[in-house]
Amino acid sequence: MKHRLYVPPPLKPGQSLRLEASRAHYLTRVLRLRKGSNLLCFDGLGTGWRAEVEDDRSRSVSLRILEVAEQQPRPVPELHLVQGLLKGSAMDQVMQKATELGATGLWIIDAARSNVSTSGGRLERKLEHWRRIVAGACEQCGQLHLPQLHEPRTLQHLLDSPPAADLIMLCPGAAALPLDLPATSLAVLVGPEGGWSDDEMAFAQARGARLAGLGSLVLRAETAPLAALAAIRHGWGWS
Repeated sequence: MKHRLYVPPPLKPGQSLRLEASRAHYLTRVLRLRKGSNLLCFDGLGTGWRAEVEDDRSRSVSLRILEVAEQQPRPVPELHLVQGLLKGSAMDQVMQKATELGATGLWIIDAARSNVSTSGGRLERKLEHWRRIVAGACEQCGQLHLPQLHEPRTLQHLLDSPPAADLIMLCPGAAALPLDLPATSLAVLVGPEGGWSDDEMAFAQARGARLAGLGSLVLRAETAPLAALAAIRHGWGWS
């Protein structure tokens, strides 16, 4: 089906869903779907459902879940992005493109050189904003699994209980990231605009992280993680 919409679980046959205003506007004004139109609703856990628009009034759009249309197994190996907080739209871009490139986990790091405020209610607003970006990226690229988005933490906190994966820390000047990495779960650690601090790098290496670079060009903080993820996926044959 051409049109795809993320709908949080649980979903079941015969279920009727009324959409919030922004989603209703998207379906009726952007996609121009009408009563009786079909689309794929997916739950972010690997199942896509055939659904039908049963009410297309702009302020009260509702869908009916019909039947399972497709299922995807959980992606393996896992590919985690551990990203130092970036300012403004740069972080939005990383969340979106990393999802499109197949990241299965998104870990946000309040790094020593991050210059982003997460005080008060800002953190929850940012997280909700990034969740919408991730869901939209999955709708666009065809994934049925949403990558898990983790709340910000320090690098030390993360590495006290890291994802079950080999750790690769990007570092300018280090030996180039190899293209023949084994197809085992990886976590790519990318710093903020100012890079990782010496203490963060030493701590990560002490926890088993391997340093890797991306050649002689100096990449922006929002470009480096995407280049690394694309290189790894290419080395894995885009599987």
